[in-house]
Amino acid sequence: MDLTTLDYIRISIGMAILLYVTNCLANQKVWIRKTFSWGARDEYPKIFQMNIIGGSLIGLFLVAGPFLF
Repeated sequence: MDLTTLDYIRISIGMAILLYVTNCLANQKVWIRKTFSWGARDEYPKIFQMNIIGGSLIGLFLVAGPFLF
């Protein structure tokens, strides 16, 4: 299996997303674009949950995708 430059870019972006998700989980905060600051999990529970679930799925897909197809 030969990975292309695009595959390496996808894996790097996926890892960055997974690092963001890990940071959000560790600090229990999420980046809020509306206020351009970090918001606590209790203040924005839906946004926090969407970021964790969506970020995990997208990040894992980008990292694992080149190896699956």
